[in-house]
Amino acid sequence: MKNKLNTKNRIYIILIIVILTIVSSIFLINNKLSDNKAQLDEVKLKDIKDNNMFAIMVNDGSGKYTSNDQFPGDGYKFNSEKSGCMDNNNELIPDSLSFDEKEQKAIVNTGQTSYCYLYFDEVPQTLQTLQSKAGSGLSTDLVGGMYRYIGTNDVVTNNYICLSGVGSNGCGTSGTHDSMYRIIGITEEGNIKVIKQTKYNNTNYAWNTKFDENNSNTTYKCDLTSGCPEWPNSEIYTTLNTNFYNSLNDGIRRKIQEWNWWYGDIEYNYAKNLTGDDLYKIETGQKESQYYGKLPSEKGNAITTKEWDEQKTGNIGLMYLHDYYYQSNENGCHSSKGESGYNKCRDNGWMHLAQNGNSSDYEWTMSRVGRDSISSACFRAWGVYPDGRVNYDGSYGKYAVRPVFYLTSDIELEGEGTTKNPFYISK
Repeated sequence: MKNKLNTKNRIYIILIIVILTIVSSIFLINNKLSDNKAQLDEVKLKDIKDNNMFAIMVNDGSGKYTSNDQFPGDGYKFNSEKSGCMDNNNELIPDSLSFDEKEQKAIVNTGQTSYCYLYFDEVPQTLQTLQSKAGSGLSTDLVGGMYRYIGTNDVVTNNYICLSGVGSNGCGTSGTHDSMYRIIGITEEGNIKVIKQTKYNNTNYAWNTKFDENNSNTTYKCDLTSGCPEWPNSEIYTTLNTNFYNSLNDGIRRKIQEWNWWYGDIEYNYAKNLTGDDLYKIETGQKESQYYGKLPSEKGNAITTKEWDEQKTGNIGLMYLHDYYYQSNENGCHSSKGESGYNKCRDNGWMHLAQNGNSSDYEWTMSRVGRDSISSACFRAWGVYPDGRVNYDGSYGKYAVRPVFYLTSDIELEGEGTTKNPFYISK
């Protein structure tokens, strides 16, 4: 009798385990389906059926998506991250959907039975305004994360913006004014990146005077104790984000977007053959920082720098090396002694000081030279030379600086972007 009861109990225990396993599996499956369905929170079955197994969801300008019975056309951009196709089990089919903006046609890249949903976002008004100026030199595709103005002053004719105040074009028609800026480019989100046309305060500034390779004092060594010249600790960072920022019109200050500015190391010899794309990846933390002279594994007791994760939030920065490379679409911007051709970036672009009323100044960038606890390169940062090349110099040296910043994406522009009728913020 006892053995029969034990057998029956074992059967009950096994049944309970099986039931719990089934319930757990159903729970996990439902959770998985729920996660997939979360991608379709605005999409209704009716929307899909009415559009032949497609749901067309359009941002109404408030951040919410509503169903539409046709593709929205000009002024809207396909959102590839939110869009996709699902199979009959509500599973996302990878790489299953694309959209031809020119032909306004959805392309389904799967043979499975599926339904698809396409999301469209309104293109920011500022981006529409800049892109409407045909032949202005603005790239039609993203270059280094932005639509950029590329080419000489003969090509880039519509990237001037007057920032004398909101609702006012106070730069006149002279072409050069202390409140005149030039647009480097614009992000997909509508943030316009600008650089001052002329150098700030008609004065040259040191990148950082704390670290001087000519000073024998050991406190100036770039080592684990005293550190290295970092952008947030530099005199020029304080000058730009305090003195310059506070000198701006109050209305303009409210239109400046606080930004995460990356900064880091680009080794001299390594930079010699870099393209704008290479520099962009390093200067935005997508590629490992470079050391001066030796690989990290060969540096012994030198400062250890992990993959670039350094950034500093601020309002004002300087141009990056990749900004200077991209603006001319030339790769010959770096030179050591005896090389030639580096003047292409100056002569085939619009950004160099020589193209903006001053040909004799050296100019600082955001970019620092790769660090080494022994080499004097730890005291150096990258600059743009009068002859057009980029090269490094001691961070204590005094160069011209031109403030760079991003405008908020909600601004509205008027004007034509020319020297005589520059863009200005209307509201």
